[in-house]
Amino acid sequence: MYDYLHDENLFEMNMALRCEVKNLKRIVEEYQSGKRYLKIQEDHNRVTNGYIREVKRLRKEIEEAHRQSFEVREKWTNECYDVWQEWQDEKSKYEEKILNLKDKVWEVQRKNDEEKTALILRYEDRLYEKDCVIEKLKNELAHANALLGNDGTNSGLPTSQTPIGKKKRVPNSRTKTGRKKGGQPGHEKHELEAPDESEITDVFRHDPVTEEYVCPSCDGEKCVPTDKKEVKYEYDVCITVKKIKHEYYCYRCLDCGTLFRSQYAPNLRGNVQYGSSLQALTLSLTNTVHAAMGKTSSFLAGITNEILTPCEGYVAKLQKRAARFLRPFREELRRTLISKDILYWDDTVISILGKRGCLRFYGDEGIAYYTAHAHKDMEGIDKDNVLTVLTPRTTLMHDHNSINYNPKFKFRNIECNQHLERDCQKNCDNTGHSWSANLKKLISKAIADRNREVQKGKKSFNHNYIRLFHEQVDKFIATGWNENEALKKNYGASDERSLLRRISKYRDNYFRWLEDFSLPTTNNLSERSLRDVKSHMKISGQFESVEAADDHALIKTYIETCRRNNINEIIALQRLCDGKPYTVQEILSQASK
Repeated sequence: MYDYLHDENLFEMNMALRCEVKNLKRIVEEYQSGKRYLKIQEDHNRVTNGYIREVKRLRKEIEEAHRQSFEVREKWTNECYDVWQEWQDEKSKYEEKILNLKDKVWEVQRKNDEEKTALILRYEDRLYEKDCVIEKLKNELAHANALLGNDGTNSGLPTSQTPIGKKKRVPNSRTKTGRKKGGQPGHEKHELEAPDESEITDVFRHDPVTEEYVCPSCDGEKCVPTDKKEVKYEYDVCITVKKIKHEYYCYRCLDCGTLFRSQYAPNLRGNVQYGSSLQALTLSLTNTVHAAMGKTSSFLAGITNEILTPCEGYVAKLQKRAARFLRPFREELRRTLISKDILYWDDTVISILGKRGCLRFYGDEGIAYYTAHAHKDMEGIDKDNVLTVLTPRTTLMHDHNSINYNPKFKFRNIECNQHLERDCQKNCDNTGHSWSANLKKLISKAIADRNREVQKGKKSFNHNYIRLFHEQVDKFIATGWNENEALKKNYGASDERSLLRRISKYRDNYFRWLEDFSLPTTNNLSERSLRDVKSHMKISGQFESVEAADDHALIKTYIETCRRNNINEIIALQRLCDGKPYTVQEILSQASK
């Protein structure tokens, strides 16, 4: 058995445990008796009261701290507000100063911007003005070069107006043969035929008795005539003035006793007048030769050795009288004209007392119908009453007169290809673009092919030829738009666009002859018919009135229609002056003879 008494540590532990057990027993007894609970309650009350007193003290301290804090805060707030107010005042002052400075800066900047903008605009205006001047000078230079380049191939300029120093280019569509000019080997020489002996009016004998001859070999003067002789014939004209006397008897009626004279010709109204031959010659000089009325009088006086000297007033009066006799003829010709299947028409500017007037042509190979008006407008066309009454059966050739496309007209339009070729050449000269030159070559080749096909008796091209032609036209037009788009501001670009639009819009009217060879390709007939009036303007100057211009147009209608039907002009005018002009039926019947 272990001896605890001899182990000090264990002894101490044992004693401590005993004390603790004794102490625990005492505590248990106190709990059992209630003493411990009362003590705990007393201690709790004492501690609680202490806490309550401490809480009250702390509350007082907190309230005091709150009061002091409120006072401090209120004082600090007032001080802060004062400082903040001062700061706000200072801030307002500085903000006002800043705003003033900003206003000044903005004003200065605005003035600078305005001055800079004004300066820039002024320089831009000056640059724009200079650009405009440069562009204008470029266009004027290009226009001058274009005018210098104008000739019969790219405009309607006649060869007589070719600029000095430039080679004349005479349009000629005939194919060159390569042969020399003039008579060809084996060609029969044509000379005047000798008249029949019964036709000879004058004989001049060069008598050897009255004339002296010298030998060409030895200069001998003793020459003897032989039986041989050579005969030469000469055709010449001699103006003989006839002074004709007409005698008309007077009659008395045995039934009523009325006294009257025989009916005389309408051209013998006065006691003395000029005859129809002289009147016809006067009208021919005035309307065909385009001699001024004063020169006509001088010419007639010259060829009659001053025997016949009609004055200018007589020439003017004769012009009016002839036109008056021809008005029924004009109406009859108009009715015949509007029944044609194919017609040509064009107009040109004439001068009437210094103002621009208009001479208009309608017709075909057998009819020439002219009218004159004060203005070149629809009113004159309506007054002519030709285009307005044509039916869809009539095909009208013209030089792209846009007035023809008025909805009130019913005829079919075709357009001149020669004018189109000239426009293409002009565009090529002005812009340097190739599409128009290629189109011109295509049209020229097609017209040449057409002429060969016509000689073979063909009436149109085959469908494959027409299709290929239009495909090439489409290709050239597309190329034209591309070339124009690349240089839109060049001289001639706007005209080029107009030409492209016109070809695209009216291509059927330009190329309808591909499908029908009976249709013409050009309006040259109208051009030739109106070319004569330009000579009249150059020689005679101008017309004194619209009526005078229309009188000229009326007489020219009669003369030209007779000429186109193989009727001598002077004979036709003699009949007119006798009061019996040719009728339209008589004229047209001469064409078949």
